[in-house]
Amino acid sequence: MDITPFLAQLRAEHALAVRQLQGQRLMLCLRSHVAICAVVGALPEAARLVAVTTSASDALTLVARHRPDLLLLSDVLQQGCGVDLACDVKRLHPATRVLLVLTRPGERGRVAAAIAAGCEAVLRDGALGVGGELMAIRTVCRGGMVIDRELEAQCRRLRDGAGLLSPRECQVLQRVVHGDNNLQIAERLFLSVDTVKSHVSRAVQKLQARDRTHAAVRGLQLGLLEWPPAVEHR
Repeated sequence: MDITPFLAQLRAEHALAVRQLQGQRLMLCLRSHVAICAVVGALPEAARLVAVTTSASDALTLVARHRPDLLLLSDVLQQGCGVDLACDVKRLHPATRVLLVLTRPGERGRVAAAIAAGCEAVLRDGALGVGGELMAIRTVCRGGMVIDRELEAQCRRLRDGAGLLSPRECQVLQRVVHGDNNLQIAERLFLSVDTVKSHVSRAVQKLQARDRTHAAVRGLQLGLLEWPPAVEHR
């Protein structure tokens, strides 16, 4: 995406975000050292950067110690899960405002948990670099909330689809998403092949699908299933 036409707007947004951050106690918990360097380099001198880490366990300790006003974190960390960390921070330190950047928005259940936990901002990483994070920082510092529209729509579909499938049917269909056949699913979930076939058949019927593949697609669309990682270690 060519963002050259938006450079003037980005500079204006940056200036406003800088003013909004003045005097704020800020903490970073990001996986990438490149991202950390970029954020630190863009911070105004008046912003108080109290802690920086790449680990979820260290982050909880540092939040308790420094009580930052704003925590900026990513879902993927070098150690631990950023979504779980966001939920823990909002539960243990509700006064800390959390801005969560998602690099794996396909994990809808975890996204829904972060939103339900009360994170003040939840953004896709695609919003970064085009002013999304700057607008979010400004809004959060003023006491508002920013939830990415696409993520919010995904969570709404998840709520709408809740209860369609049993937990076991979801487990079986999730394995279909990963490309497993009935025998592989049976071995993974310690079920008989006939039981797997029954779960698949019920899922197909409940989702009004043509076949198992269509049922898996429908489950993904409704947010009942999660997209598999690019590489899965068996």
